[in-house]
Amino acid sequence: MKINILSLGKFKLNQHYKDIFEYYRKRIRVKTNLIELKTYNTEKKIKLEKNEILKYIKKDDCVITLDQRGENISSLKFSEIIKNKEEAGCKKLNFIIGSEEGLDDFFLDSYKNLAMGKQTWPHLLTRVMLIEQIYRAFEIMKNSQYHR
Repeated sequence: MKINILSLGKFKLNQHYKDIFEYYRKRIRVKTNLIELKTYNTEKKIKLEKNEILKYIKKDDCVITLDQRGENISSLKFSEIIKNKEEAGCKKLNFIIGSEEGLDDFFLDSYKNLAMGKQTWPHLLTRVMLIEQIYRAFEIMKNSQYHR
C-alpha cells in the first residue's frame, strides 16, 4: 500500500513542523508522500480547491478526509481502519486535509470522514498529528512498545 497526504498549502522554509513531519514519515514502513496543493483566495475557493484535490484521486483509490465534522476515533480504531484498508487490497490510501475553509461537501458525502478531536488545530500541525497517527497505527499493528 502507498499513502498520500493531500494537503492544501505549503510548509514554509525552516519550519519546525516540517522537520517533525519528516521524522515520522521516514519511520513509516510503507511509501508515504505529502502532496501540497495550491490554495485559492477567491469567492470560489472551496470549488477550486475541490478540483485541485480531485486531480490526485483515481477511481480505485481509498480516501479518508480530515474535517472538523468527521468522526472522532481512538488511535486503536484508526489503526484498525488502516489495517482493514490494507487487507482489503487498497493500493493507494489518500488522506485529504482541507484548507482553513474546510472541504467541499462532495468529499464529506463521498468518503470516510475523521476529525482530530473537537478543537480547531493549525493546518500545518494537523499534518504533523496525522503523520504521527499513521506511524502509530503501523506500530500498533506490529504490537510494538511505541503505543504503550
